[in-house]
Amino acid sequence: MATSGTPKEGRDNIISDRVYTTATLDLRLYVNTADSLDADTVFADLVEPTGTGYAAISLTGVFSEADGVVTYDHGTPDDPVFENTNAAGGANWSQAITGVAMTDGTYVLHFQDLVTPVTMAPGKKLKIDISSLIAP
Repeated sequence: MATSGTPKEGRDNIISDRVYTTATLDLRLYVNTADSLDADTVFADLVEPTGTGYAAISLTGVFSEADGVVTYDHGTPDDPVFENTNAAGGANWSQAITGVAMTDGTYVLHFQDLVTPVTMAPGKKLKIDISSLIAP
């Protein structure tokens, strides 16, 4: 098992100068047990949370690639942010968030467990650093 990685499914579909510049990519949170994803993880294995405001975030910013190292600028804010938009006193999301995955909607390209699970209470925001997610 692993706390981060690029599954075989993702490695089969990544050619940095083409995928990151032409594919429609998104970020998705998952609630799978920490350290349970691995090189054999596929998109159907991801269990996403449910709750007010949760949706995949489209990565519509600018990817750059130099010597196989990919960077990403999301715009403003610079890093994508997930937020529980429930009003104060509302409900938490269905389960604590254990990680984040980059997908093309069909394949898992990268995943990374969070250091500790995050309970998304109303108003809580979770900022994702893309550069650490896609780092080798």
